[in-house]
Amino acid sequence: MFENTTVKRRLGSVAGALAVVVGGGLLAAAPASAANWNPIDTAGQAVQVRVAFNGKCLEVADWRTDDGAPVRQWTCTGGANQQWTFSDGVAVNQASGKCLAVVGASLQRGALIEQRSCDGTNNQKWGKVNIHDNGLMSIHNVASSYFLDVSGWNPNDGAAVDQWDPSLRDNQLWLLG
Repeated sequence: MFENTTVKRRLGSVAGALAVVVGGGLLAAAPASAANWNPIDTAGQAVQVRVAFNGKCLEVADWRTDDGAPVRQWTCTGGANQQWTFSDGVAVNQASGKCLAVVGASLQRGALIEQRSCDGTNNQKWGKVNIHDNGLMSIHNVASSYFLDVSGWNPNDGAAVDQWDPSLRDNQLWLLG
C-alpha cells in the first residue's frame, strides 16, 4: 500500500502547531497580576536578552543614560547597554543603571518600551511564561499583561520593541544568556 509520509508529516505539523497555539494561547492570554506572576531573576548575573526570530539583543539605544531612552533590538555586541540584571522581575540595564519600563506606564497594546529610573512599580516588573525546553520564554509586563514584542517582526537593527497581545510567535520569544 502507498503511504504519503510527506503529507502525513505536514498534516501532523499543522495539527501540532494548532495544538501549541490553541493550548499555549490559553495559557499566555491569562492575565498576569502582581499576585500570580513568575518573576524573572538572574541571580545577580548580567545577561543578554535575545529575540528568537533573529538572535538580536535588547538594548538601550545609543548608550543613553537618560529617562525615556528607547529600548530596541540590535545585533549583539556584548556591550553593557545590552546587558540586563533581573531581580524579582525588575530588569536593570548595566550601562545606565535604569529599569526596563513601558513608556508612560501605558496599559495599551503597542506602547513602546524604554528605560526609566527604577521606582518599584508593576510597570517595571517582568514575568516569564510559556517557558520552553530550549530556554525560550515569553516575557510579559506585570502591569499590562502584554508581551515584550519586536514591533512588526522587523528584522533590522534599531527596530522598536513594544508590548503586544500574546501570540507565541518568534518575535515574542526571548532567550536569556
